[in-house]
Amino acid sequence: MYKVESLGVEEAKTAVEAMLQEALKQPGQPVSMAVVDNRGDLICYARMDGANRFNQLMAIRKAATSVQIGIDTLIFKEALPALNMSIGDFGSTDITTVQGGVCVRKPDTGAVLGGIGVSGRMANEDEALARVGANAVTNL
Repeated sequence: MYKVESLGVEEAKTAVEAMLQEALKQPGQPVSMAVVDNRGDLICYARMDGANRFNQLMAIRKAATSVQIGIDTLIFKEALPALNMSIGDFGSTDITTVQGGVCVRKPDTGAVLGGIGVSGRMANEDEALARVGANAVTNL
């Protein structure tokens, strides 16, 4: 029998809570945050007051991309030129190379457990917040 581990609702809530605590240190810079399972399906979503619809869509897309490709969105973006590829080569409008999507892996095996995406601030700040969430669940 084939068994696969994945983030679940408890881990997603832990990640979102950790990210919210960090993000609320700058309440004037609202973000949206999404946690997806190992297939890229949304488990949990939250947004700060003032985050817009585009932030929501990008947070989910960043999280799902990190799982579907199996790497963080920034690493994906940096890898494409070396592969002589563009994002269009993937034939999907559901993936992105925008920084802020983090692939969550099981520390001991490297198995993909899910992904976290954040959108609403500068790309490097989005990624830093997503890493807060990833660290919260991989340290359980």
